[in-house]
Amino acid sequence: MKNSNASFKIQTDSLSPDKPIIADYQLVEEIGHGGMGVVYKAHQISLGRTVAVKILSSHLLSSVEQRQMFENEARVIAMLHHPNIVKVLSAGVSERQCYYAMEFIDGKALNDCKFSDLREIAQIGMQAARALAYAHRCGVMHRDVKPANLLLDSSGEIHVSDFGLAIAVKNSDSLTESNSRSGTLRYMSPERLRHGTNSFSADQYALGATLYELITKKPIFSQSNAKDLINRICRAPARPLKCADLDLAAIVNKSVSFDPRKRYKNMDEMADDLQRYLNHEPVLAAPPSPWRRFRLWIKRKPAVAALSLCALCGVVLAIAALIYGYVQTNSALKLARQNAEVADQTLSRVFTHVAQQPPSDKNTELLSALLPYYQGVAEQTDLPEDKIYEANSVIGTCAMRTGNYELASKAYQTAKKLRPGAESINNLAESLKNQGENKQAILLYRSVVDKYASSSNPGDRFQAARALLALSDSPESEEREQAFTILESLLKEDNDNPQYRFEYASLLGGNPRLYRDAPIPGVEPNATKLLLSLTDDYPDRPEYGLALVELYTKKLQHAKRFQERNQDEIEDVVNLSERLLGRTPNDPKIVAAVVNLHLMYIEQLRRQGEDVEVRKTTDRLFSFLEILYYNPDISDSIKENLIQLQFSRVDTHRRTGRTSDASELLDKIAKELEFYHGAKLTEFTQTLEEKRAETVSDSPKPTRPRGARRL
Repeated sequence: MKNSNASFKIQTDSLSPDKPIIADYQLVEEIGHGGMGVVYKAHQISLGRTVAVKILSSHLLSSVEQRQMFENEARVIAMLHHPNIVKVLSAGVSERQCYYAMEFIDGKALNDCKFSDLREIAQIGMQAARALAYAHRCGVMHRDVKPANLLLDSSGEIHVSDFGLAIAVKNSDSLTESNSRSGTLRYMSPERLRHGTNSFSADQYALGATLYELITKKPIFSQSNAKDLINRICRAPARPLKCADLDLAAIVNKSVSFDPRKRYKNMDEMADDLQRYLNHEPVLAAPPSPWRRFRLWIKRKPAVAALSLCALCGVVLAIAALIYGYVQTNSALKLARQNAEVADQTLSRVFTHVAQQPPSDKNTELLSALLPYYQGVAEQTDLPEDKIYEANSVIGTCAMRTGNYELASKAYQTAKKLRPGAESINNLAESLKNQGENKQAILLYRSVVDKYASSSNPGDRFQAARALLALSDSPESEEREQAFTILESLLKEDNDNPQYRFEYASLLGGNPRLYRDAPIPGVEPNATKLLLSLTDDYPDRPEYGLALVELYTKKLQHAKRFQERNQDEIEDVVNLSERLLGRTPNDPKIVAAVVNLHLMYIEQLRRQGEDVEVRKTTDRLFSFLEILYYNPDISDSIKENLIQLQFSRVDTHRRTGRTSDASELLDKIAKELEFYHGAKLTEFTQTLEEKRAETVSDSPKPTRPRGARRL
């Protein structure tokens, strides 16, 4: 959802005069309605943003029960903070009107969507399962999971909505009540209808029924009459789902099992199994045969499989060529040339496929391993040098994003030899600087400035500005002034260029006083707003989001307190950082920046006395890190961040006398260490044992009543 503060305008002529009037909200159009109320798209006047407002129907205002249900929905959603759960912004209750405002999701419900890709459906299911798992950990049962209550936004993110029937449960995972049939019959589990049992497992069943419907494009049960539908659900299991992918079918069938004990133990298990399916790994719902494991490995490692197959085919063909060449040399040579062409085409496809994947250590290493083969084939078949240049540029970019600066330097060095332009020199200098080779990096940056600062080519002048920024050692430096002058001239020629705007925002963030009296037409002069806009417009460019996160971390670090008008801006940046982390979880710089931002935000909230928000934000940070922890491609440094933060949390629990919480967290750390094999394993294990001993000594000793007999 994009928040278009500057460009949003209300067409007041299109508003009908009978629409309800709510202070601070100007209703634009009706976007949905249900049994309890109507949802409008609205404009929040004070903050200039688009929101959704749900209003309780006027004929239900007199019903105490309906008002309580409506208020309960707002309270439940407000206590949940998850990127895949619709966020409540404000609420209002009076005798004449009940409403609450929530974030506006620019998309549509799943019942209005059609899908042909099973993996897209699995991705949607995994996001919804993660969101519901979080709600369950907070003690909230949704009780009305269905396609109409799952909203898909324009970027492919799912948002769980409509908690009107949700209930909060404490110290249990189920409860029994008489009014257990509240909700949509078609997605209700058998135990709800037969025994009145509301459980977290019933939400899992409803999500499974939803996925079943999305895959088959028809309801899980065909009965339309309510009585017949109830009898069918309660009588026997649903017909097993059959689809093109057996693993996905197994996951859905397990989640809609007639017996709740045969379903996943919790939503986290279901989400993990869907993630395994998306990663082409064996799923728990369907233990695979050796042949199935082999096929999954090919899907999971297509480049390695293709390379292995090429090598095997090459050996076989070479032997065949030798034998055949013994009889007919000319034919053998012709066959060899054909094999070289096939190998070239195969490796090119493999290389292109891996280069297009999200950056990760494994992909970077694989690209590096493929490069010598690619170069060798290129030399034999006289391919243009542009292909080799592009290959090295891709490897350099991936290596920089994953922190492998040595590999990046080698790739950029080759690229510079093939195309010795300003961009190649800057890229090499940046990789050397990250390795600590500052003298070499400075010489390269200086050569770019001297040669290209006055170039007639805009691209070369932009690279000169980049080099000047890299050479700058303070916000007031001469290099920054010169870079600012270059960027001003570039933006006046092309104010829509995202790279020009990005570097301009970076300059303003370092020194806002650089903004002159004469503004650049069409360019936002506020660094934070400019970076927010760039990040929304170009979600595939993680460096924009990273710069915004680092800028706001500095703001939080130096601000003693923030005014109320800054609070929405802080929340926007924090929410954006979480989306950025979700898109690029393998980038160590992004992970470190997002963690630092959350820690600074938590400290700011603590200074303001917002203890409730401190706990919620801390829990959110831990939730994200825990999800990343079990990603097979995640780096050890990210795992170390989570473990160290959790050790700090153990100390906090002990200081506040929460010994049992400290013990539970230590047990959790022990399980996480089973999945960590980094250099700090011995240190972490020793720290774990020390803190266990300290926690045991903190525990109160049981006392025996006077006169009690010793057994």
